[in-house]
Amino acid sequence: MANAPKFKEVVCSELSKSVEGFETESQNRLVIDREVLPIIFVPGIMGSRLGRSQNDKVWDPDSTWFMFTTYGRRKTNAEWKKELLIGSEFKSDHLQVLNDDAEHNAKFADETDTSRAQRGWGGVSWSSYGSILKELQNGEWDPTVNLFFEIPVHAFGYNWTASNDLAGEKLASYIDEVRKQYTDKGRKCEKVLLVTHSMGGLVARAACLLHGARDKVLGVIHGVQPANGSPAAYWRMKGGFERPHTIPDIEFSQWFRNPVKMFNHLKGTVVNSEFLGIPLTNLKIGKGHVTAWVLGTDGEEVTALLGNMPGGLQLLPNKQYKNNNGWERWLELLDVQGNRTALPVADPYKEIYRVKTSYFRLVNPDWLNPGKTESAEDFERDDWKLYIKYLAEAEKFHDSLHKLGEKAHPETYQFYSSGIASADRVIFKSAEDTLWEKVKRLFNTVKDDVPKDLKGTAKTLVFKTVKGGGNPLVPVLIDMAVALAGGALVKDTDWYANRGGYRDRIDAAGQPSAEGELQLVTMQLPDGAGDGTVPESSARALTLKEDTKRTFCIGDKKGFEAGFAEKKAPRTKPKVPPDFDEGFFDRGHEPIYQTESAKFITCTAIENICRKQIRQMLQQK
Repeated sequence: MANAPKFKEVVCSELSKSVEGFETESQNRLVIDREVLPIIFVPGIMGSRLGRSQNDKVWDPDSTWFMFTTYGRRKTNAEWKKELLIGSEFKSDHLQVLNDDAEHNAKFADETDTSRAQRGWGGVSWSSYGSILKELQNGEWDPTVNLFFEIPVHAFGYNWTASNDLAGEKLASYIDEVRKQYTDKGRKCEKVLLVTHSMGGLVARAACLLHGARDKVLGVIHGVQPANGSPAAYWRMKGGFERPHTIPDIEFSQWFRNPVKMFNHLKGTVVNSEFLGIPLTNLKIGKGHVTAWVLGTDGEEVTALLGNMPGGLQLLPNKQYKNNNGWERWLELLDVQGNRTALPVADPYKEIYRVKTSYFRLVNPDWLNPGKTESAEDFERDDWKLYIKYLAEAEKFHDSLHKLGEKAHPETYQFYSSGIASADRVIFKSAEDTLWEKVKRLFNTVKDDVPKDLKGTAKTLVFKTVKGGGNPLVPVLIDMAVALAGGALVKDTDWYANRGGYRDRIDAAGQPSAEGELQLVTMQLPDGAGDGTVPESSARALTLKEDTKRTFCIGDKKGFEAGFAEKKAPRTKPKVPPDFDEGFFDRGHEPIYQTESAKFITCTAIENICRKQIRQMLQQK
């Protein structure tokens, strides 16, 4: 055909040269052979859907009904949960990723993009990560990046109960598989990009630094990674998953402008009866944190799981951890005189995690195997020895990452969140176990429960008129005191104190005891800066290259703006929040990738990495 267009195919790296071979007065079409640069998203702990087989689901945070019927209705104790997630004894192949669940995969099905299930999307929690996966897949990359790279999005689910070292090894293999998928089709695919959430950062670093994937990865973006661990892992093995206790520093009206977010924040929180107008009753509202509900409402339930999970133990503070004030002694013990002992001096594994008897021990040996019987199998298994084995695996993994001269991939960006109370340290306070101390505790509980608008008004009498005779001026505070006192009595029980907290009686030597002259030791609620799980100090711990700003804080408006002030090639998506600051309800640890700030940081970092690679490609030509 005389009018048939003339096609000219050019490799993207040759675009810096003049393109020859076109004919005048003819239709000419330039076909650019772009390089495939896959993104692989690596989720955090509890972010991969798991089962004992593809037809025997065990963990699916996307299915509220499944989680409720599995963990909420029957045998909701430590023994039942351990049997599901661990089995009688930990084995790395006990659970597998659920990639082939057709019903679940229908959630992200797209007629124009039918390969999502083949790219691993089914193995990760859609409720947590669907937003960022879609953003990356549908992202309108700037014209330069789009000209050089085709960027498909993959997801890497993994068994988060097993070691991050094993997951890193599997991720390294998956990187090779992904590259081969495209090269087998005749496409050029030399490297991938990694985007991680939380523990997924440890997995990615293991793949790059311990299992040979470094040179196959163009760049990494870490979101809220506990680079040196987090005291939250210790806190929760002692007291269960803490309930929300930080009240946002926002106008009260915003709570009602965000009713769903308010509900999610309060879920699992015990609300004082006077707030609801129900006297002498404490009512738990909301469906409860999935993590607290499933992994443990108290220390016994959490220990039965994390104490038998190499992956979970690798979230503990390592030897390099420092609190937000830069101090390596993150465990503080205050005696009855207020004297302070701070640990670890040098080695948390030796000084804290392997301690078997003192109250500040990480693990109560009796909690490791709930429901233990006198059977031959239970009798022969030394649960403490198994725990020490898993702990040694965690220590080896931590040491392996930090003995290397390079702690992160050279092209790494990281972001973290702040503004929510987090355990950057753990404090135990001791008091005499006397009636007088109990009275003081009750008084302080009542004082803390008084509505804020009534605090500081001790010199002001508040009255109400009572109809039907009697004294017409009855202090409102009398009625309130009855309700508050009832709530304080409930809160001061051991049952309440150890659900989302830790309290124990100890002797003079610091050993848990029930006899003699005792002291009452209580673990304080977290109060550090962070995202509720990872403190700032650990999330920003990686030392990154200083040629450009590579660490960002969601919640720090000035730092966020400065980080992208010189950004080139403006994007249309994702839209940048006008104030560069997410609200309190949004910047928590688990949902962080649903925020516009996290999406903006991630996409912009990817473009920065790509543009740097493009410059190098053109210079080589």
